[in-house]
Amino acid sequence: MVSHFQRIEPAIETNPELVAHLRNGVAQSPIWRWYNITVEWAAEGACRLKMPVHPSMINADDQTLHGGIIATLVDEAVGAAMSTFHYSDRGVRGFTTTELSVSYLEGVLTPDVHAEGRILRNGRTLVVGQADILDGTGKLCARGRVTYMTFR
Repeated sequence: MVSHFQRIEPAIETNPELVAHLRNGVAQSPIWRWYNITVEWAAEGACRLKMPVHPSMINADDQTLHGGIIATLVDEAVGAAMSTFHYSDRGVRGFTTTELSVSYLEGVLTPDVHAEGRILRNGRTLVVGQADILDGTGKLCARGRVTYMTFR
């Protein structure tokens, strides 16, 4: 029996060109540099990011990763998955988050955290994606959903 905290690995083959595209594009943003977010793999409409957990990101009461950091990581993972579609080639000038929700399932206690983002619907104006937040052992700790609006 699979509990709601276990995760089933997806069968995704990484695309080295998309990894390079993310590393040379969105990974250069100030928030990625500030959080030291790196790209582990990428495929069209999906990616996996890694972020080290610093002491300044930890809740004082239970020593877990702060929920605001997790929400930001959800937004960044889905945004990176969205970037694999090369929107600038399609006349999109940018996009903005219009809705973000996160279900927190377990606290992150490991020295690093992973976010796997994927696009669920790639519409002309609205794009919907989902991200799983995994601790360093691979345990599912949170799941978030994001809706973006594109600007043309």
